[in-house]
Amino acid sequence: MVAHLLSLRFRLMLNGIRRSPMVLVSTILGALWGLFILVGLIIGMVALAFAEPQWAWITAVLGGALAVLGWVIVPVLFRGMDQSLSVEKLRTFPIPPQRLLVALLVVGLLGVPGIVTAIVGLATTLSWLREPVALIAAPFAAALGVLICIAASRAFESIGAALAAGRRYREVMGVIVFIPLILLGPIIALAGSSLSSISGDLPRIAAIVSWTPLGAAWSIPGDLALGRPLEALAKAGIALATLALLILLWRRSLATLLVSPPTAGSGAKRSKGLGPFNWYPATPTGAVAARTTVYWLRDPRYGGSLVVLPALAILAVFVAVTGSEWFLLLLGPIFAATLAITLCAEVSYDGTAFASHLSTGVSGVADRAGRVITLGIISVPLVTIATVVPQIVLGRSADIPALLGIGYGLLLTGFGVSSVASARFLLPVPAAGESPFKTPPGSSFTSQISMLATWAVVFALSIPELVLGAISLIGGQMIFGVAALVVGVVLGSVLMVVGIRAGGALLDRRGPELLTSLRRARGA
Repeated sequence: MVAHLLSLRFRLMLNGIRRSPMVLVSTILGALWGLFILVGLIIGMVALAFAEPQWAWITAVLGGALAVLGWVIVPVLFRGMDQSLSVEKLRTFPIPPQRLLVALLVVGLLGVPGIVTAIVGLATTLSWLREPVALIAAPFAAALGVLICIAASRAFESIGAALAAGRRYREVMGVIVFIPLILLGPIIALAGSSLSSISGDLPRIAAIVSWTPLGAAWSIPGDLALGRPLEALAKAGIALATLALLILLWRRSLATLLVSPPTAGSGAKRSKGLGPFNWYPATPTGAVAARTTVYWLRDPRYGGSLVVLPALAILAVFVAVTGSEWFLLLLGPIFAATLAITLCAEVSYDGTAFASHLSTGVSGVADRAGRVITLGIISVPLVTIATVVPQIVLGRSADIPALLGIGYGLLLTGFGVSSVASARFLLPVPAAGESPFKTPPGSSFTSQISMLATWAVVFALSIPELVLGAISLIGGQMIFGVAALVVGVVLGSVLMVVGIRAGGALLDRRGPELLTSLRRARGA
């Protein structure tokens, strides 16, 4: 069984390489690059043998812990990269869970990532060339660490396979992957600036990590070299218990997967009552608001548009920590400007379902107002929190009225402008069921210009509260901040109502034309 699956794995890999000359060239270049890195790591391990034993121990513990984390995180977040021998494909064969577990463990060990991890793990033995006791224990500790890597990867991957049938899991994973990509620049900058400052804390960090399942196995040789045999024995027990627990968890999830019927997604859930339709009045506007609320709760494309908000908050905190507080100070208005144009894509998100609005005779004003109500329920608390909390933290409570005035003004004005804009043009958006972060065909320069033009109109109409707020923030005169709050709310509300009415009238005239464009975009 093991030999058969192993030969099948390598046969599939070779067939994939032979499929295209470019794939072959890329594989060769990748292998050469990997070999170069591997040789560098081995040379580094040998060099550590001539340094203080503590540094070899720190390197092994922290490097091993990162390896275990990598083996766990990558298959879970990037599920689907290599599914050649996935449990979903093997479940149709009468293979006992125990035999399949052993086979997959060996296949994982003898795959390319497993071989590289094993070589690097065994290379840590070279760090203990001058410590005989540690040198003897190092290969066994490395083997234990590598087995923990593979078992942890397979166990969490099996659990993920059971969860991945549900759409919600895929949405959450997409968001988790997307946020670090947004924050990649600040993360790199923070890591670079922090390396020198945390170098003195590395021994303490390694000491903590060495008692966790991530670093226990990798700590054993170093503890022996540093004269801590009892700690080495205790950490060996932690590592063995971790491996046993992971294998048990893997075996149980594997047994469940082998008897679970394949499914492409979660079945329809039985609903109780009318849900959001009970929350709003029985009017056309209430019906549109309820339907839009359902979309916000269930359609990942709507929620995906909010992912940028926590990323902006983290970025603002990062900038504040590095010296400038203005980004954090203006976080509320930035949230407002971002949320204000969210309505521009709502008709595009409807797709051909927009026909229900036309066929039932819903007026354009009711459509615009219903969408604004739902987004307002979401946006107003977010803008309020993003405005008030940073000012309290920064000790600038006197600036709250001015910033609330700017934020509310931008938000309400944006609702009005977006109500007109979304009835005037459509934006290319992912189709229903697709990833909210997919770039659809037609995301052209023209659509970007349309969004920028919408923003420009919003800021132009918000000049009164922007000027009053700026005077208050720069001059420290709270009376202008209160005036900005009053003007922002009153003027913004007036512009919102005007925009809803104008957008509704435009939607009544252009509804059939918009539906034709939506059907053409969806190929319907």
